[in-house]
Amino acid sequence: MAEDTYNSFKELKNTEVINEDYRISVFDVGSPITIIAPHGGKIEPKTSCIATGIARDQFNYYCFEGIKLSNNRCLHITSHNFDEPQALKLLARSQTVVTIHACTEDKALVYPGGRDKKLIEAIVKELKTGGILVANRNLKYQGVNPNNICNRGATGRGAQLEISRGMRDDIYKVQVLCGAINTARVSTLVIIFVHYVVRSFCETIKLPQ
Repeated sequence: MAEDTYNSFKELKNTEVINEDYRISVFDVGSPITIIAPHGGKIEPKTSCIATGIARDQFNYYCFEGIKLSNNRCLHITSHNFDEPQALKLLARSQTVVTIHACTEDKALVYPGGRDKKLIEAIVKELKTGGILVANRNLKYQGVNPNNICNRGATGRGAQLEISRGMRDDIYKVQVLCGAINTARVSTLVIIFVHYVVRSFCETIKLPQ
């Protein structure tokens, strides 16, 4: 992949014009779960649609979208450098973060990544149940850098999904994928809630967690 033109959002906004070259969409319903497409619009096609399809009206979503007539690739800020303020503000109060990315493989598959192993396991399980091919973790798509946008939530751990072109071009599989991840997030939300209750109880009576 070509090197990024910009190493931060500050650099990007000094040259590019909001709502002419790029657009930012934020939907905050106060959920502890947020879905992000940091390279949406024409940067990594269809990732915005997938992110909103997963979030629906139940969970927060954030999309940074390229809307230039051409050369939207120049708007790509690599995930561990992505620092757009509205995204960071939303993530700061999010317990669970899932980022949606695109890779160029023709075969319909998903590469999982990120630091939240339990969340990744839940997502992979639901994807496989829905008949979605999940590849082994790939060195290119590890998503384990602490500064990766998927790991910038309150817990410091999240999940990253690299979705192939073959998958993104198959409307049926996209629908299955969105439903599967939504289901995985609901089960993860229950885990988060239980952990929060236990932690609060322990803090109240001064017990080790």
